[in-house]
Amino acid sequence: MSVKETNLILSITSIDDLMRCINLASLLELSGWPKPGNVHRTKDFEDTRFEHFLSGIAAIQPNFRRFCTKIFDTPHKENYSFIEMGFFFRETVEQMMSWQSGGNVLLGHILILAPLTAAVTLCLKFNANKLSDFKYYLNKIIEESTVEDAINLYEAIRLCNPGGLGKINKYDINNENALKELRNDKITLKKIFDLSKDNDLISSEYSSGFKIIVNEGLPYLLQMYKVFEDPNIATVNTFLKILSDHPDSLIIRKSGVDSAHFVSEFAHKIMQEGGISSQKGLELTIELDRKLQEKKGKMNPGTTADLVAGILFCALIFGLRI
Repeated sequence: MSVKETNLILSITSIDDLMRCINLASLLELSGWPKPGNVHRTKDFEDTRFEHFLSGIAAIQPNFRRFCTKIFDTPHKENYSFIEMGFFFRETVEQMMSWQSGGNVLLGHILILAPLTAAVTLCLKFNANKLSDFKYYLNKIIEESTVEDAINLYEAIRLCNPGGLGKINKYDINNENALKELRNDKITLKKIFDLSKDNDLISSEYSSGFKIIVNEGLPYLLQMYKVFEDPNIATVNTFLKILSDHPDSLIIRKSGVDSAHFVSEFAHKIMQEGGISSQKGLELTIELDRKLQEKKGKMNPGTTADLVAGILFCALIFGLRI
């Protein structure tokens, strides 16, 4: 099933509805069981617990409301640089870090959900409710990002120290001169994501117009829910599907390419059994979770989890109700 074939129309009509979708997307992603290698409802990491994620999710909701309200209330502008995604990243990460002690729990959610929520806000503002409208605004927001957005992104990353955006030859997040280089070379948010797209799945999404989330994950999750009418099966099977098709860039950064490919191949094996909707698939998923948890976070497909949060958000704004 392609996205085009579903004739998707926005199902929400207010900022209040949008806030519900943002909150629920993160909560549903977090609660998916057993998403292998992640913190989930039955597994904590040594220093990061399920409750740390809950606290982080609660802490950032006011930031999202201010962000979306600002976009909605700002008089119409031809250029969307006024959205200031970078400032939102930095401000929201500050709140995420200050309200829990488990470290960086939601940077990926913040990066993924910011442009998606901004695009929906513009759809609400201009009474545009088609998937094509959503994609149009999403691309405009990213294309018209600024150098200040890139600088604030770097400052947000430094606040939670998650390892940057993968290895790039210039503008290394750990280089004390990186911010000066970004400014001198006029590197916008879109440009920095273009430079890191081959090493980081979130960067790749920004560079491609969120193709994995919108073109692959969204129709797959909607189909999973249509078939099984079970939000957990839909969430975890979507996680496994994305993981099987796209080696996780967080695993690559922490444990190398071979480890990431091993996990993707195992996920593919699970999908061949029908995912967690079959007894064999569930058993294999629990086995993979056990194998990855033994590595104490070094084999955590955390970027895949972030993408799933974005997929769930898109499903919710286009009508998913559990």
